[in-house]
Amino acid sequence: MFVCGAKPQGLLWELLLMGVMLAAACPPNCTCSPFKVVCKGIALTMFPDPLVLNTRYLDLSRNNIAELNSLELGLLSDLVHLDCSHNQISEISKLHFLGVMKLVYLDLSHNRLRSVGMSTFSPLTNLIILRLNDNKQLKRIEEGAFVSNQGLREINLSNNDLLYLNVTSLKRLQALKRVYVSGNPWECQCTITPLSEWMLTSNETFPDEANAFCTLPKSMVGIRVSKAVIKIFDICHTPLSYFDYLFFVIVGFAIFFGGIIVASLTGAIMVFFERQKMFSVDDDEMDTILRRSNKTIARLAKIT
Repeated sequence: MFVCGAKPQGLLWELLLMGVMLAAACPPNCTCSPFKVVCKGIALTMFPDPLVLNTRYLDLSRNNIAELNSLELGLLSDLVHLDCSHNQISEISKLHFLGVMKLVYLDLSHNRLRSVGMSTFSPLTNLIILRLNDNKQLKRIEEGAFVSNQGLREINLSNNDLLYLNVTSLKRLQALKRVYVSGNPWECQCTITPLSEWMLTSNETFPDEANAFCTLPKSMVGIRVSKAVIKIFDICHTPLSYFDYLFFVIVGFAIFFGGIIVASLTGAIMVFFERQKMFSVDDDEMDTILRRSNKTIARLAKIT
């Protein structure tokens, strides 16, 4: 009987111990349950501490956190869901994500990010959903920033300050299904052609395509980015006319003959000065020559 009753008694102690551990590891004013910590809207200014190390779901949204603690975050090796939206975060780097390689969902929207580096998200090889929208100061995303995120299915880049986006690495993500790009001040010059062509031919990948407009230059204001490729092609790939070729031929001949004339004039001037130098004699040399001539004439006169 004692043996049979020992199991439930041991299980009870384990549950009580787990409860004590969860209570000890739950940050003040946060709500904690097994594998889940919610610290939403409690005016946090720093990364919460302490946190149970097997946390899988962490919600830090709607606080005043200015910086992610890479050391504290790196301890959460089982983390799969991280919501840091509506904070004051201005910088992120590869170091912040080295310890959370299982992360599947990352929300950094409504922060103060200014740029995304090429290797920022490289440790997150299991990432499926990435939200970077509504970072009003986000102006630059480096080429190849998402090349390591081959499982990425959704990325939200809307309502930022992007003028241009290199889509080379994004187009190679075979799992990618949705890209949000509206609300950016797109500059529809020749460099935006790849994005415009992609939006035009794969509009199902861009759910907000109808709300993505050009803001620069003035001639393109109000045109959809997806439709801009037609006008951009006319500007960037206009074929040369016969008059253009004739102009180039005339300019070429003008440059050729101009070079010949300049070379000839330069040569003539150099020859002229050389001859002047050869035939120019100073006064002393002239007197010597005259005296010698007079002596020679006098000798000839005596002989004759």
